[in-house]
Amino acid sequence: MDYNQRTRTSTHSQSPRRHSSSQQVGRSLSGVASRPTGYTVRHRPIRFNGRGGGAPGFLGRFSPRELLVMLAGILVLVILIVALANCARGCSSSAGGSTDQQAATTAAAQQNGVDSRVAYGISADVTRQLATALDRDDKIAQIAQNADQYPSEKMLLLALDEPGAVDFVAGYPSSSKSASPYTDSVTKGTAPLLYCWDSRWGGVDYGGSPLALTGSGPASLSMAYMGLTGKTDKTPADLATLSTSGGYATGDDGTSADFFSKDASGLGLTVETYSVSESNLTGALTGSSMAVVELKASTITNDAHWALATKANADGSVTLYDPTSTAASTHAWDAATIAGAANTILCVSVSSAS
Repeated sequence: MDYNQRTRTSTHSQSPRRHSSSQQVGRSLSGVASRPTGYTVRHRPIRFNGRGGGAPGFLGRFSPRELLVMLAGILVLVILIVALANCARGCSSSAGGSTDQQAATTAAAQQNGVDSRVAYGISADVTRQLATALDRDDKIAQIAQNADQYPSEKMLLLALDEPGAVDFVAGYPSSSKSASPYTDSVTKGTAPLLYCWDSRWGGVDYGGSPLALTGSGPASLSMAYMGLTGKTDKTPADLATLSTSGGYATGDDGTSADFFSKDASGLGLTVETYSVSESNLTGALTGSSMAVVELKASTITNDAHWALATKANADGSVTLYDPTSTAASTHAWDAATIAGAANTILCVSVSSAS
């Protein structure tokens, strides 16, 4: 039998078998469905009035998941409302505080950049010197706080350089700037030591500045006058007025030498100009005469000014009363040192007619 015949024969022989198998399966299924299984089906009622798994009322209409979503939405809404309220309050506070902030910014901009304890506008060099002294002296602190109320920074430097001038400088802004009489006793033949910054005359204007800064000429001649005559009626303020009226006040440079030679006669004094030398200086100090000397800058002190050599001592030294410096006035000087620092020597004595 060839291959085709075998195939057809095999196919025909298998068909009745598949048909028989289908019939058996059908009978088997119908048999299973009809036989009792021993299980009982329980019936539960279906509720159509909501999806909430039995929750009563309005919430019973929603599933637990939907309720959670609704709760989350409510919380977000509450948070948004609180945030908006805080923002509104913050914006209002910011608007109300803007003026104060601007004022604070302006005040900060006008503070001294080197040290805030010193008034605005004072140079960095003077500010540093004041700041160094602030911790040791309350009056220096007061001066620093009022530093913008002084006519020039030279007044501030006076307080720093001269411990004896601190009280005067501290009180200067509120002082009357007027002169007072000299009431201390004076012995004829002995000159009193007077300083330019004395509160009895230091605030008086002289040459466009306080006499405390520019009055070395009037103060030197006043010391000579009191010492030689024993009188106290010509204070530095009185002689400053005399110098100003004669046109001898030369501003920061102090006093012209012509004031001594031309106006001294009205005081009962005689003034002679000596050439500058050590011997002429000591020769002018006879006990009945004294020497007003014009000192060069950066010698006895930093600035050019006038001082009074009152007497020659036994050891050859010279007593110098410098109205601008306590340090220079509290010890004797070698005559050669003073002569070397001097531009002018004026011998002052009492006139014979007095």
